[in-house]
Amino acid sequence: MPSRILARLAAVAVTLGLFAGNAAAQDKWPSRPVTVIVPFAAGGNTDVMARIFAEQLSKRLGQQFIVENRAGGGGVNGLHAMTRSAPDGYTIAVATSGGIAINPILIKDKIPYNVEKDFTYLYGMAAQPNIWLVTPSVPANTMAELITWLKANPNTPYATSGPGTTQHICGEMLADAAGLKMTPVSYRASNLSIQDLIGGQIQLACDNFAVAYEQVKAGKLRGVSITSPGPYPLAPEITPTAATVPGFELMPAFGWVGPANMPADIVKKLTDELVAVGKIGEVRVALEKFGVLQTELPGPAYADALAKERADYARVIERAGIKVP
Repeated sequence: MPSRILARLAAVAVTLGLFAGNAAAQDKWPSRPVTVIVPFAAGGNTDVMARIFAEQLSKRLGQQFIVENRAGGGGVNGLHAMTRSAPDGYTIAVATSGGIAINPILIKDKIPYNVEKDFTYLYGMAAQPNIWLVTPSVPANTMAELITWLKANPNTPYATSGPGTTQHICGEMLADAAGLKMTPVSYRASNLSIQDLIGGQIQLACDNFAVAYEQVKAGKLRGVSITSPGPYPLAPEITPTAATVPGFELMPAFGWVGPANMPADIVKKLTDELVAVGKIGEVRVALEKFGVLQTELPGPAYADALAKERADYARVIERAGIKVP
């Protein structure tokens, strides 16, 4: 047989072997450790929830799911690194509403990824509301009373963690819906604004549940209302804002994502495993300790929920003219 034909046959055999090898690797996923990027520093809620799930995934799949913290840019840096990784199921991430729902609207000209093209949405893990907090000096026990007080005291300052954060957006949502004028005051972190609230230097905030509810339970601050669409199971005694302001909802979410173009079989296996982990009793209990409510949304439902969330944030950000300095 001519040598050129033999060479071509050899090349075809090699190509077929590569395809077979790739298919076998996909079938065996995971055959090596998986990196889970958390785009925030260690110790925060996102990090802890990622580690709770990663531990269970490691047990179930026989490979280590290793959490790697890549903080910076309000969650953007870590997610950008994930989108640039190979779409082979060995680098995934835990994302928050800030990184994939708020920042794509707030800094759309600066963000280095496209949330519609650069991600595979795997699993909506959990969400948590914010709580409207007031100091004991504010004569309001309900949202209706708070609105009345704010109308009588225009331009009242309220604490935020900076422009475009959920604390800021929450205030702008209420101002728009109830015809109020309030003044956002930026703090570097929620713990600093909570200190000033307790000390009486500022009287109002709409902070995330995990931070706010501890102060309400301790009697240091009053929880006037909660931003879940209905009663929140972890704090049923606090009336939803929507009971007074119809349609008011703010539920920042946490979920699992991968790079675009991941193989369908790996996406299915990973999503199925994440769903299964979410149903483990000890996982449910652990997440509740952080004040989050499981949403348990498979990939397509998670993507749809995020699209709605982005649209809601876009309306608020554009109406209020929120800008990042």
